[in-house]
Amino acid sequence: MACPLETHPHYQKRRSALPSKEWGIYVRLLHWVIVLTVTFQLFSSLFMADTSTQYLFPYHEIIGLLASLAVLVFWVYAFAVYDLPILFPWNRKGLRIVGSETMNLFRGRLPEAGRRVGLSSFIHGLGLLALTGNALTGVILFNMLPAVHNVPPSDPIAFTHYSIDHKFFGDLLWVYWFGHIIFALLHQFLDNNVLGKIFSLRRRLDR
Repeated sequence: MACPLETHPHYQKRRSALPSKEWGIYVRLLHWVIVLTVTFQLFSSLFMADTSTQYLFPYHEIIGLLASLAVLVFWVYAFAVYDLPILFPWNRKGLRIVGSETMNLFRGRLPEAGRRVGLSSFIHGLGLLALTGNALTGVILFNMLPAVHNVPPSDPIAFTHYSIDHKFFGDLLWVYWFGHIIFALLHQFLDNNVLGKIFSLRRRLDR
């Protein structure tokens, strides 16, 4: 059964406003922000347990809040332009395409990238969920911390639970981060110029 958004006339009109398989300029700008902030967050998290690198913690907080804001804006924008059915093709038709492209991947054929329903967008959707979980737990932890960081939180048990959840989503993001880079490079080496398309700051890629 098709997603209701896919059959809505306004959805079809908004989809046709962009060339097929092209991500819009606002998505590409948000992609820049998310790539930079998340990469900093992942690598800074590796060093904050060391006493000599505790100075990174305030930066981790600030950049984390910026990343969380970017994730929120991405959700709002994706909903506004009806890209959510592309990122979450969890209906019979969408899952059939994802399954077919997964089998083709084992046969040595990369799934097509871009703004379309398929394995790539499905994985992007899962990555967005992991990023959202990480951002949400990070914001909760930020609000649980006292202004003076050398003072323990008021509810240490809840803080520990949210910290474990935050680390869990962070581990998922590491998997997504490495996988994302590997497949992006594979697409790039196959002359698909996927990096040029997603990192381009031109308003329209066909110009």
